[in-house]
Amino acid sequence: MHEEKNLGRLIGLMMLLAMAASMAGFLVVLPPAFADPGYLASAGSHASRVRIGALLVLVPAVLMLGIALAGWPTFRRHGERAALGLLALAAAALAVTIVEQGLLLAMLSLSQAFGAAGPAERAAFEAARVVAGQARHWVHYFSLFSGGVASLILYALLYRSRQLPRALPALGVAAVALQLAAILLHVGGQAFDFNLVAPAGIGQLATACWLLAVGLRPQAAAPYAGAGLA
Repeated sequence: MHEEKNLGRLIGLMMLLAMAASMAGFLVVLPPAFADPGYLASAGSHASRVRIGALLVLVPAVLMLGIALAGWPTFRRHGERAALGLLALAAAALAVTIVEQGLLLAMLSLSQAFGAAGPAERAAFEAARVVAGQARHWVHYFSLFSGGVASLILYALLYRSRQLPRALPALGVAAVALQLAAILLHVGGQAFDFNLVAPAGIGQLATACWLLAVGLRPQAAAPYAGAGLA
């Protein structure tokens, strides 16, 4: 009984920490390094911010893998293949996020080399700036997509478990689907629509707060007999 409640609270805490780290990294710490006239000129003077930001952005991916591992005994009862899929996607998302942060640090090194170069040498950095920036850009969206699919499976497992109000994971599934649609549209050439991402944050916050306050319902821990993800 207490194990299920504590697991739910642990998952809720990790979801909140993931949100906080992501927002701090992308919205507070990293933006000055990409301010006008661009990262090539700006990142080198914000080296500590870039390094801290790289670590903060890793936190949500690490926590998603932590959720998949901590919840494995419970999740597998509601769909072993889905639980395995969550574990695999969480690990893949972490690997891609590590690559993304490696590219971010490479961009920092490029900016520092640009700052140390003389005026006559700086023109040679332009091609490298474009290649490094675009590489990190697309790996970033691949990281977001893989993490989003992992979140989709997590919400599906929570929905099937019936261990919390089903409206919460249902909202999460719908919201993450919108986020994935925004990413796919952007990859297809459209401008990224942040309005499609906002519901995912609301859904995660609502689910995390409920889990942190109440935990998972022990009385609903029996395996779900329906077909589909199992």
